Amino acid sequence: MAVGSTAAPVTAPLGTAPEQYDPVFFQTLLEQLEQIHLLLAQPAQTGYVMTNVTATRTLNADSTSTAELADVLGTLIDDLKAAGRLSQ
Repeated sequence: MAVGSTAAPVTAPLGTAPEQYDPVFFQTLLEQLEQIHLLLAQPAQTGYVMTNVTATRTLNADSTSTAELADVLGTLIDDLKAAGRLSQ
């Protein structure tokens, strides 16, 4: 923060680390990080159902059609589902 600044200090959402090692603090921090990881690792709920998609991973940005763009988007959605990033 700049000298003379009146802005409120930014606080860390997981708490501020203690000056000395505190096993209770770090155990609590580890548990919080594990919970955040579990939330982020869950696949997104989609409900997208893809039909008539031709797997396409090439897109000419200078000359494309709506159908080609839809195929690329459909391929991306199918790939994310296959990787477990989107729910089936």
